[in-house]
Amino acid sequence: MTKADETRQYIIEKAAPIFNKYGYDGFSMSQLTEAIGMTKGAVYGNFRNKDEIAREAFDYNMSIIIDQITAIVRTRKHACDKLVAYAGYYIDCYQSICEKGGCPILNAAVDSDNRELPVRKNVLQTIEMWLNSIIQIVESGKRKGEIKADLDSSEFASLFVSSIEGAIMLSKVTRDPVHLERAVNNIIERVNRELRA
Repeated sequence: MTKADETRQYIIEKAAPIFNKYGYDGFSMSQLTEAIGMTKGAVYGNFRNKDEIAREAFDYNMSIIIDQITAIVRTRKHACDKLVAYAGYYIDCYQSICEKGGCPILNAAVDSDNRELPVRKNVLQTIEMWLNSIIQIVESGKRKGEIKADLDSSEFASLFVSSIEGAIMLSKVTRDPVHLERAVNNIIERVNRELRA
């Protein structure tokens, strides 16, 4: 890694929780440079503009979550166990997610939806990737005879993602993780009751 790469990475790592907590649009470049302890010149020497930092910060925030989920899911062999572990991750890591400002997808989606911020493209790609990861687990399970063949994997993925995201929002706003716990338990119950072949 070159010195320039290290500086870039430092800026991304410092900016990531700031954008996640305070928004991708409402946080000024002056506030950002003050928070990360660098001058505007130093930041602009590594990034074209605030939007580029915001996109990279979002991707960085998501990479942490994706790496954690991937590590947990890989330890399971049966497709249903993978789905249970996937859903369970959100309960296990809920406190950590809250400490970092909440779910990066939810925060960036709300922030960029009506204003068409550049980070919206990253959000859409991440949601698509999330849906596809669930679909792939289900389809693999169907091929192996672990999941009922007639299950609509796309519908299940949509319900999985929307249940988790909605529950995170409700739990974070009410400061009560019970909503997320109920959603995750509902997913786990459905996996064990309806999906297993």
